[in-house]
Amino acid sequence: MGDGETIINYGPVHGSGLVQGFRLMAGSGGSVLRHLTFTVDLAIMNGASVDYVEVSHCTFLDSVQAVSNWGGSHWTITHNEITDLRTRNGGGIGILVADRFGGEVHGNLVAHNTITGTLHVWSGDGGGYCGTGIVLYADFRWGSAGAMGIYDNTVKHNKVSLASDNPSVVDVVDIELTDTRDDPGVDPVIYGNYIGFNDLRGTEAQIALTPDNLAEVNYISRNLGSNRGHGLHPRGY
Repeated sequence: MGDGETIINYGPVHGSGLVQGFRLMAGSGGSVLRHLTFTVDLAIMNGASVDYVEVSHCTFLDSVQAVSNWGGSHWTITHNEITDLRTRNGGGIGILVADRFGGEVHGNLVAHNTITGTLHVWSGDGGGYCGTGIVLYADFRWGSAGAMGIYDNTVKHNKVSLASDNPSVVDVVDIELTDTRDDPGVDPVIYGNYIGFNDLRGTEAQIALTPDNLAEVNYISRNLGSNRGHGLHPRGY
């Protein structure tokens, strides 16, 4: 719990050489992080698929990745301010809910967060991807096990407005749902998620789905912007 102007400006070093704020390891499920300001590269990283973590009323400044929940369920990520993002041949992510370990990720709430500013593209970045405000991600790349299911997660009442300073290399999208296999012929593993009532005005690319048929198995609608989504009502709110 931050008291006054509590700033997290250093922490454990990631294998990539980037600096983390908190890396949540086995036994840290149930942690609560509130009223903290982060100025590190990778602010909060789920390093052991821990569940039931709360991140609320925190401020993230110029992160490569602000909140990265790999493999965790029942996280509450609410009322945070994320200002500016950076790439480093990857990253440029505000809030990530994802799996690469072949498990199930469900029951996470991402709500009432504000993600604004500029995506600063690293001068040595090779591109080939987009930065994103909020992303649900099943990662099957490089032999990873991906996810058995990413479902019943709620993304609501967030404001996302971002612009890339070098969109020809790395552009930016507000909300992304991605299965890296990009194969509409396989059974979807990202399904039954509720994406609604988000303010996406101010970003050119607002909702991105890979593959496109994820629109048929998720509840994406009632968002503000040119790409509102036209699916079923995002019940479960």
